[in-house]
Amino acid sequence: MAQPLARNTRRLPMVDRDQALSFLQQSLQTQAEKLYGIALEDLHLRPAHQGGQNIVYSYTKDSREYILRISFRSDRPPEQIQAELDFVLFLSDHGARVSTPVRSRQGRYSEVLWLGERPLSLVVFEKAPGDRLADRGYQYRDGAPIEEYFANWGQTLGKMHRLARRYAPDPSSARRALLVDTLADQTIPRYVPASQRRVRERCAQLIERLRQLPRDEGAFGLIHGDFSDGNFCIDYADGTITAFDFDDAAYCWFMYDLADAWRAGTGWIAHEADAEKRRAFMERYFATLLQGYAKEHTLSGEWLGRLPLFVELVAIEAVMNEFRAIAEQGEPYDDEGLAFALRCIEEGIPFLGFFDPIYSHEHPFQLR
Repeated sequence: MAQPLARNTRRLPMVDRDQALSFLQQSLQTQAEKLYGIALEDLHLRPAHQGGQNIVYSYTKDSREYILRISFRSDRPPEQIQAELDFVLFLSDHGARVSTPVRSRQGRYSEVLWLGERPLSLVVFEKAPGDRLADRGYQYRDGAPIEEYFANWGQTLGKMHRLARRYAPDPSSARRALLVDTLADQTIPRYVPASQRRVRERCAQLIERLRQLPRDEGAFGLIHGDFSDGNFCIDYADGTITAFDFDDAAYCWFMYDLADAWRAGTGWIAHEADAEKRRAFMERYFATLLQGYAKEHTLSGEWLGRLPLFVELVAIEAVMNEFRAIAEQGEPYDDEGLAFALRCIEEGIPFLGFFDPIYSHEHPFQLR
C-alpha cells in the first residue's frame, strides 16, 4: 500500500525491472486511482531502453499530458528522490525550464509503494512541451539552423549551473551524493569485475586527479548528471528546451555536464571516415554550445581546458552503468560496444577514442 517514507531504506534489497513491473501491474489497479485519480487502463507503459533506470508511464488527464515515473534501483531510495525533486522545484521557481513534479491526492510530490522490504518511489511530472529530437528523426525545426539547437542546449545548461550556485538544500533533508565519492566507494567496488584490474587502476588514478581539483563556487555544485538529448524536449515553435530526468543529479564539477554534452554531439558526425573532419566538427559544435552557455554562466579557460579529463569521467560513468545493468537487470553483455569503451579506458585514449585509429566510422564506438 502507498504510504510516506517510514522505514529505514539505507540498505535496500535488489529488485529487477521485471519484478517491479509485475508488482506494479497488480498494485496500480487500485493505487493509480487512489494516488493520482487515474484509471490503470489510461496508463501507457513506455518502452524500456537498454540501461533504463526507471519504469515510465504516460497519461492524459483534463487535456494535459503527464509522466508517471517509478524508481526501483537500490541506490535511489525515497529520500534521494525527494532531494532530487527539491532541486527541480528550486530550478523551476527561479525560472529554469524543467519538467516539474505534481502533488498526489495526498498532497505529496512523491509516493512509495512497498514490494516486500523494497520501496518503489512514484512521481508524476508534467510532460515537457514539445518532443525529443530523436522522436522527430533528428530533424530540427523547419527554417532554423541546427546551430540554434546547439546554442539553446548550452544556454539551458548554463542557466541550470548558474542557479545551482545559489541552491542550498534543507539541512535536515537528505542531500544528493558526490559523484566522485559514489564512484570510488560504491559503484566501482561493487560492479567492476575483479578481472578488470587495469580498468580499476585507471579509475582510481582518474578519481585521485579529480579529488585534487578545487571546488570553486562557480565551477562546482549540483548538476543534472545526464543532460543528453534524450533528457530534454524541444518546443518546435520557438526552439526552447525543457529539461527532465534529474534522477542522476549529483554534486560534481559543472564541466561534467559539458563533457556529457560533448559526448552526445559525436552522433552528428559518427559516420565520417576522416578523423580530422570529425575533430573540426566537434570543435565547431562545442564552440556553439559554449556560446549559448556563456549567455547564462561562465567558466574560465582553465576549467574548459580540462574537457579531456571530464570526457574520461563521462566515459567511466557510462561503463559503470553498463556493468550495473548487467549485474542488476541481467541485460546482455554488449561485447563490441563495452569492449571498445574498456580499451579506451585501459589505454588512456582520450575523447572516447573518437579521433584515434581504433575508431571505425562503419561501426562507431565498437571494437572490431
